[in-house]
Formats: sequence, structure tokens, C-alpha cells
Amino acid sequence: MERPRNTINMKYVLIGLSVLVFILTIVAGFFYVQYQSIKKNPNQVTKAENDALVERVSKIYSLPKDEAPTIATITDKEKLKDQPFFANAQNGDKVIIYTKSKKAIIYRPSDNIIVNSGPVALDQKSLTQVALLNAGGDVNGVEKKITDAFADSATILSKTDAKNKNSVKKITVVDVTGQSTDIASKIAAEIGGEVAALPNGEVAPQGATIVIFVK
Repeated sequence: MERPRNTINMKYVLIGLSVLVFILTIVAGFFYVQYQSIKKNPNQVTKAENDALVERVSKIYSLPKDEAPTIATITDKEKLKDQPFFANAQNGDKVIIYTKSKKAIIYRPSDNIIVNSGPVALDQKSLTQVALLNAGGDVNGVEKKITDAFADSATILSKTDAKNKNSVKKITVVDVTGQSTDIASKIAAEIGGEVAALPNGEVAPQGATIVIFVK
């Protein structure tokens, strides 16, 4: 049974607005939160539609090849009229976002043209700040795992040596503020570590939300 057109349109409105506000470059932290919301929305454009659109755009514009973009449709340009990036956008235009490459593109399917493109300003302060402390382990390897798996939610703040390399027996993830339990657990699972308290004698680097002792 075909779903009501108004219902479908409303879902695209919500998707479009959530993604579109993210790529604005004025208050990047706020836009980052909106982007996280759209990523988790299961009612996005289907993968088949995305693939077809990307294929079409790639014939007239050089696109990143190592990641799949998030795509949304502009459905109410009036709500974006005060944002320079969308000055020439029209309803029906597609917004294509590549987070790893930090690139956003406005594409007009009706004319097969690129309306605008530019960098996505991702506010690092909106990301979980991770400090790596070397306790005798593979710091670079752990850094790569975190960067690959949590590029949109965590960033490496610093890499230094632990005061005492025997302060931990295995990779240890410390939630410094006590407010990042979820991501701390996910990071620990990804790098084969455990979540624990800050070892005696150790100090968390300034600005770090999560400290990882790499053993």
C-alpha cells in the first residue's frame, strides 16, 4: 500500500533541515549535534538512490572516493535564506555531505549542475577530546583505530607518556568527567581495553574528556 505523500514529504523535511543546519559554518558545534541526529535517522534516502545520485554527480564534479556521503533534499529554502552557503539553493536541490573529507556540495538534479560547494567546519570542541598516554603500548595503532572508528565523535587531543608505565596492566580507558560513559565503553571495546578509574599518581591532560593508557 502506497504511503501518503504528505507523510513522506514531512520525513524529508525533517531530514533535510537536520543535515542542512550541520554544514553551516557559523556555529559549528550546534550543527555537529544536528548532524549526529540525521545520521541516526533510519528514514534517510535509500542507498540505491544515494548511489545513483553520487554516480551522476561524479561525472561533473570530483567527489571523495573513500567514503559514502549523507544526502538530503532541500524542501524549504526560505528557512535557509539567511545562510550564505544556501544563497542560490532551490527547493529540490540535494545536499551531499562528506564528513571525513569535510566537504559539502549542493547539487541541482533538474539542471545537472553544482550550485555550491565548500568545506564543512567541524568544531573540534564538539568532539570528545581523547588524550593518549603511552604506558608501553602501540600508541599509533590505538590512535588509528580511534580515528577510523570514531571520526565523527572523538578527536585525539594529545599523545604523551604516562608518568608510570606500570600504572596499568592493559589498555585502560578513563572517563575523566564521568559523563562520557557510552563512548568510553565503545572505545574500550574497539581497542581491546577496559574502562577504569584514573590510576594513582597519574594526571589527566588539560582539556581531555577521556584518557587512554596504552599498554
